[in-house]
Amino acid sequence: MLTKQTILLFAMILVVACGVCAFAQTPAASPTPTPVASPDDSTVGSISGSIVNEGGQPLAGVQVLVRARNSGMVPRSSTTDAEGNFHFNGLVPALYFVTASAPAYVTPEENSNIPSRDYRIGDTARIELVRGGVITGTVTNAAGEPLIGVPVRAIVVRDPKGQPPAMSTYYFRERSTDDRGVYRIFGLAPGTYIVAAGGPGVNQRFQISPYDSDAPTFAPASTRDGATEVTLRSGDETTVDIRYRADTGHSIKGSVKISGTSENGASVALSYGSAGFMPLTSSFQMPGGNSFSFAGLPDGDYVLVAQSMTSSGGSFSPSQIPDITLSEPRRVTIKGADVSGVELVPQPLSSINGHIALEPSKVAECQNKRRPLFTETLVKVEAPEKDRQADVMPLLRMISGSASPDAKGNFTVRNLMPGRYGPQLTFYAHYWYLDSVSVAATPKFDAAANWMTLKSGERAQLTMTLAEGAASIRGRMGEAASGLGVYLLPADREKTADVLRYFVTTVAGDGAFAFNNLPPGRYLVLSRTLDADTNTTAKLRLPESNEARTRLRRAAETQKTNLELKPCQNLTDYELKQSAP
Repeated sequence: MLTKQTILLFAMILVVACGVCAFAQTPAASPTPTPVASPDDSTVGSISGSIVNEGGQPLAGVQVLVRARNSGMVPRSSTTDAEGNFHFNGLVPALYFVTASAPAYVTPEENSNIPSRDYRIGDTARIELVRGGVITGTVTNAAGEPLIGVPVRAIVVRDPKGQPPAMSTYYFRERSTDDRGVYRIFGLAPGTYIVAAGGPGVNQRFQISPYDSDAPTFAPASTRDGATEVTLRSGDETTVDIRYRADTGHSIKGSVKISGTSENGASVALSYGSAGFMPLTSSFQMPGGNSFSFAGLPDGDYVLVAQSMTSSGGSFSPSQIPDITLSEPRRVTIKGADVSGVELVPQPLSSINGHIALEPSKVAECQNKRRPLFTETLVKVEAPEKDRQADVMPLLRMISGSASPDAKGNFTVRNLMPGRYGPQLTFYAHYWYLDSVSVAATPKFDAAANWMTLKSGERAQLTMTLAEGAASIRGRMGEAASGLGVYLLPADREKTADVLRYFVTTVAGDGAFAFNNLPPGRYLVLSRTLDADTNTTAKLRLPESNEARTRLRRAAETQKTNLELKPCQNLTDYELKQSAP
């Protein structure tokens, strides 16, 4: 029998597997921002803000939720007042998500249901909501008669910029037709959609529909290849009628082979293998069962992935996904007949056990400075861009790719698929810098420069060291131009292989630029037009950017602009001239 905890867990994992809603790609790491304040570790504070529409007008009555990242703290909710303002008191130091929701409204950013920004106590949030689009219409049979209770779903295929959804994640809404055969889907984020009626739904409706075993009919009356695309802007409403084909779908049946004893069963995610744009549905193999089944599938190529939760022998925590096993993607082709006998074998995923070490400075200028708070620290591991784009389980990678350390600085990043990973650290302490990232090995392995390669089921050990003594720069260029950037590159030869000594920042329209959390030492300064391969510090530090770093150093040596930063130095009013491109 399924426990309540197991059902909740698999509900969360099935969302991951099927991409039920809109999700945001985790942004690339950037230099640690300067802290807003320097509260004592025991400080209890607040987060406040406002919710506005696309015109900047306040929205009253909007539900706002605040939740601590990677924490068991119970989320708190509030409602905006008449001026669109909200306020949360009594918050302990942590990294928080702040989200807002209102009927028929959506956030304007692409794939934005997973928050991409962290807030700390003392911060002020300003969140914009825009009016969602609407797709409505009628579903009729071949005789033109309305069909009642047909599930209709609108699925995004391109974002407002005309690009495919990021990381193969998707946004969709589903509604059923009423007694007139009319459906109305509202609250759609801007983008380009296709509309389908009948067939297996992406979501778990927990009710049987007589149309589930049919192959889906795409508007106006075709298979996926002939589907009409609908482009929506904020507040748009468009009519899309569907003539239902009532084509008989086929099925895929199989089993998940789970090693050992599992009390939790397994879930299986099914997606299109050829179109590469759209998840279909999921199935569940009950504990002790030996089969799963998908129905209502048209001819085509599909990809199946099975996953199971490793029994933890105890409690379920909403703040932490337990260890998961995952099968290799299995490609299956349907061509005029059902497919059966598919066997999926989940294998253990990898994890990283780590520790954040703090190295205080004895320099007089660095005494009595604010130390990093582990409650406001986040460890993330990033896979190469090409791996993320080809990921069959992108949301699992996203929600399992980070961890917060405990009070002693220990952390565990669970459920990582085999592959390469670059460890990254977000922290808030103005006078500290990331000094090293190393893997327990002989000889010592620099994970910042070379990244980590994890095998299936591997348990790696990682140490990330924060050192006190960071410097900062506030500067200005006399001749500012669009697209300019400033690079800091290590001047000492023995530091050239240390990627944590490479930095880049953009120059604002008024010529201002800034760097934070810089290791003290000697640097070469280079100003030039940014290129797409090194326009962020994260890109500049990639293993494959070694040649680009070498070219930048040569250019900086030619420019001969040198700078030495002392421990805990705040360099202000630094003047820099633009060098040749």
